[in-house]
Amino acid sequence: MQNRRQPIFHVGLHKTGTTWFQKRFYPNLAGYRFVNRRLVRSTLLGTSPLAFDAAAARRVLGLDEGDPAIVCEEDLSGILHNGGLLTNYVAKEMANQLHAIAPEAKIVIFVREQAAMAASWYQQYLREGGTASVRHYLFPEDYLFLGKARPLKVPRFDFSAFDHDRLVAHYDSLFGRESVFVFAYEQLACDPETFITDFCRRLDLPLPERLDHSRLNSSYRAALVPAARLLNLFSRREVADKRTLVHIPFSFKAREYLLEKLNRLSLFGPVRSPEALLGGDTAEWIRQRFAASNRALQERMGVDLGELGYATKPADCEVSRPRRSRLIGWTKN
Repeated sequence: MQNRRQPIFHVGLHKTGTTWFQKRFYPNLAGYRFVNRRLVRSTLLGTSPLAFDAAAARRVLGLDEGDPAIVCEEDLSGILHNGGLLTNYVAKEMANQLHAIAPEAKIVIFVREQAAMAASWYQQYLREGGTASVRHYLFPEDYLFLGKARPLKVPRFDFSAFDHDRLVAHYDSLFGRESVFVFAYEQLACDPETFITDFCRRLDLPLPERLDHSRLNSSYRAALVPAARLLNLFSRREVADKRTLVHIPFSFKAREYLLEKLNRLSLFGPVRSPEALLGGDTAEWIRQRFAASNRALQERMGVDLGELGYATKPADCEVSRPRRSRLIGWTKN
């Protein structure tokens, strides 16, 4: 009975299917209570960590009342687009707070192959109003960047947010490996029905009778990527690292609606692969950058991540980090 009472904290990562779990899966689990995301954010992410009160947070989230609680919030693993400043610091602080609130909890973490994750984060950046090129987004230090000498001064993307093994190891140290469940997003995407059956078995959850496995938040088709960047120039919303030619009030929701409708039409081409969207040299550098991290991760998970597309073997020859030409890079524009 004690095991039945354990709350579940699904902490992300971003772009690993958390929206599907929040809208299609967890609310349909019999005998469990899915905690409202606004309540989770206001309780855990809406106040200063210096004012954190574990007992009060446990009470507000209702962890000792009614059916066992399920919290699913990807921001608990960090803030999207802000890897250097917020993602790693928030991820570590949230892990510590979750342990203080419910040390008996089960932790769910999803990981994703890093080149595909980088492409997905950039796609989400465009959805949220971004205007920068993919290279500018991934390597902001090569462009006009106010915090170059002090990277934590200004929020920006940072690849350290993709060191999945370090986040998992921190949760292991807090909750114990037996309470931390790590899954690969690729397993869910490849065969959702089989995956969910195994997911429920491992976490001792009831299997819902009917589930809609269709994807949410589909990436933009190839021709809509430049269109999104262009339309985003006319709204100040919603990310910090962008340019605005002129702000047209109410335009953000209008372009969001338009792009979603157009994205359903195959005439705008397929969704670009990570190599096509990021560039082959960038994708290869990303994979080489995380090979050692992935080897540690697959040993922890007991899963052959190489079969799922992750880089796990040392490269035959080192791939240099993509850089702009010295002349263009000197301009910082």
